[in-house]
Amino acid sequence: MTVTVTPPVRRKESVSGRVRTLAVLSLLTLALLLAAILAGAASTGSSLRTIGHEAGPQVLATTGLHRQMSEMDALVAETLLLGREYGPQQQTDLTSYDQRRLEISESLLKAYRLALDNPVEQRTVESLIEGLGRYERLAAQARLLDTQSRHTAGQPPDTVVEAYQKATDLMHRELLPQAYNLTLETGTIVRRAHDAERSTTSLARSAVIVTGLLALACLLGLQAYLTSRFRRVFAPALVVATVLTAAGLVTGTALLNRQGQALEEAKRRGFDSVLTLTRARAISKSMHGDQSRYLLDRFRKDTYEHTFLDKSRTIAAVESTSLPDYQSKLHANFQGLLGSLTGQDRGRLFAVYQRFQQADARMRTMSGEAAIKFWDGELTQAYESYDKALEELVRRHESDFERAIDSGDGALETLWRWIPAGLAAGALLILVGVWPRLREYR
Repeated sequence: MTVTVTPPVRRKESVSGRVRTLAVLSLLTLALLLAAILAGAASTGSSLRTIGHEAGPQVLATTGLHRQMSEMDALVAETLLLGREYGPQQQTDLTSYDQRRLEISESLLKAYRLALDNPVEQRTVESLIEGLGRYERLAAQARLLDTQSRHTAGQPPDTVVEAYQKATDLMHRELLPQAYNLTLETGTIVRRAHDAERSTTSLARSAVIVTGLLALACLLGLQAYLTSRFRRVFAPALVVATVLTAAGLVTGTALLNRQGQALEEAKRRGFDSVLTLTRARAISKSMHGDQSRYLLDRFRKDTYEHTFLDKSRTIAAVESTSLPDYQSKLHANFQGLLGSLTGQDRGRLFAVYQRFQQADARMRTMSGEAAIKFWDGELTQAYESYDKALEELVRRHESDFERAIDSGDGALETLWRWIPAGLAAGALLILVGVWPRLREYR
């Protein structure tokens, strides 16, 4: 009977094999930790670029475009309403009209550049450019007829009103809706990027924590095995590698959190607030234009009063059945676009908005030249105070938006610069730490 004896595994091969296995596992988990951190950074960085440098600025540019176009049309109505005795004021309005036209051209150019990868948005911008050309021709025709009529302050001849009706109908029925649709299209991109980032950041954070803890466990296991097997208390290189891995885990998680917080702040405290306030400012400018159109166009007087009421409810909604009813019931607990404001901002804005509505109510009790003088004086001053308060809030939230994006970009730059270098140094130290022990078994 033949007995086969299996030769014993050599002890040194067993020890060196375990060292290699633990070292490889440490390097692998370190690579996984780095991959998880960089994947999370890349995802959040993409969202930061979308909200902070691409779609976000385009949305804000197109929202400003809506206000500029509304003001452009309101200025045309003002120049037609003022008679020849208001020559200097008419010239001021025409200068402002030219400035708005230049601003609109710059906004459209910016929107077009930002929409280079989106043919639908490009066509919308091109359509706006073509439509504004038609509007300017119609507005110029109305101004020419007004100049030829040499009328006094008040309603101009019917031919002037009819020419202006064509221009303002084009603006409000075609161009302003197109500008708003352009804002909605790019706003959808921002919302999608934000929603995708929230889920991705949560997943990336979990992956970083899991892989980081695994890497630390492998390194501690390797250190413990070397300590017990070779009777050495510490392997200095492995201790430093463990410290670098722990630092990478903590720093990577902190930077990902900082990026996520920056994006959240940029979206909610910055972008959303700027978008809401800028839209409110655009609608408010159109409301002020409705006041001049109300005085200008006797054929559509009731229509412009109704559109003023609809826009007022959009800005600050209260239950009402008519414009006088709305203005009498207006209270501080309003809803609407400005309903999200809180604290001193809400109180201050409500005060100036209420004064604007009270001035409007007084204007509608007047007629003829008295109404025009009141509109050109106290009513316009009330509107300008309200618009200035809105503008200050917009600028403040724009600063919040820019600060948040800068903070996120800074965290991203720090992450890309230091985390890979730190973990690469940790990997190198693992090799340095185990190489002397492996050489003993060669």
